[in-house]
This record gives sequence, C-alpha cells and structure tokens, in this order.
Amino acid sequence: MKEEFEKQFLKSQFEVQEQTFQQIGKELHDNVGQLLSTSRMLIGLTERELQNPPDTLLTANATLGQAINEIRSLAKSLDKEWLERFSFSENIQTMIERINAAKDIVVEYIQSVELPLRSDEQIILFRIVQEAIQNAVKHAGPTNMRIAVEANENIYLITVSDNGRGFDVGSVSKSMGLANMEHRVQLLQGTIHFNSIAEGGTTVAIRLPLKTEEP
Repeated sequence: MKEEFEKQFLKSQFEVQEQTFQQIGKELHDNVGQLLSTSRMLIGLTERELQNPPDTLLTANATLGQAINEIRSLAKSLDKEWLERFSFSENIQTMIERINAAKDIVVEYIQSVELPLRSDEQIILFRIVQEAIQNAVKHAGPTNMRIAVEANENIYLITVSDNGRGFDVGSVSKSMGLANMEHRVQLLQGTIHFNSIAEGGTTVAIRLPLKTEEP
C-alpha cells in the first residue's frame, strides 16, 4: 500500500506540473509573445519612417525577433500535445538553421533513415545530440560540423563530428556532461562513444538497436 501511495503521489505531482506548464506555455504564447510582436511591429514602422535608422534601432528589432522565436520555442516545449508529436529530425534541423544563421559555423545535416522511436525516446535522443552540439560550439571553436543519422547493419548510428579543438575525454567527463549523455543513451538501450584528438576534431557516435516501427 505504501508503494502504491508513493506511485499515485508521484503521478499526481506530474499531473499538476503538466497543467502548470501548459498554462505557462499558453501565457507565453498568447500574452508575452503578442506584446513582443506588437513592439517589434512598432519598431519596424519607425524604421521605415526614418531615412537612416540608427544601428541601435536595427539591433533592437533583430533582438526582439530572436526573443519572439525563443519564446515560441519555449511555449512549444511546455505543451503536452507538441511533446507527444515531437520530431527529432525537425528540431535538430531548426537548431542547425539557427547556428548556420550566425555564419560562424557551417553545420551539415544528413539523414538517410527514419528513426522509428516514440516521441519520448526522440526527446531523449534530441537532448543528447543537442548537448553534443552545444559542447562543440562552446568548447571546441569549430568552423564545420556534421550531424548524420544512418542505419548500419543492426544498429542506428547517429554521429556528431566537428573540426574544432580536441580534448581529453577522461579529464572533462564531468564538466562537459558526458556522463549525463551516457546515462541518457543507456535509457535508449544504446551506447555512446567519444573520439577526440589533440590535433583537432571530435566525433560523438551514438549507437541504438535497430528496430521496426510499432504497429
């Protein structure tokens, strides 16, 4: 009875948390997002009225646009229905577009096979790959990156490669969250391998068991 009580209590906590997240997401999208969109529209009108709008005004407009996109993404992440339809491929491509837009790094994405994973599994995989990309951008200073999703014999192979500075995997496992990535891959019944060389270049290889789509 104690175990069942704890189970139901935890379930109730998640339900309350889910309702709260949905409400926050709705407020972000319908209220805060609309206020920012209106502000950006007014700035845009002011720009068109000025013959030579100052750089600060142009920067403010671009920053507001970025803030609006961030809020939309956050609102989506708090929405249960969106999470249930989560697509690894779509979200990785969106992330890559944002990186490429900065024009500091060129990221290539190749997907030769669909991943028949449940939405919750795709979310976990996305977080793993996202962390690998962020680690490279933050610590390695690459100019080129490549993310690939392929099928190889009896496994799915997802790789994140970059041409940035290499690192000692053993010495930075805690600071770069590599242990957390390993744990998440284990939840997917897969393995992860980090290959990095001092001369430059790192590859993160994620291997997941090959399986067919559920009926």
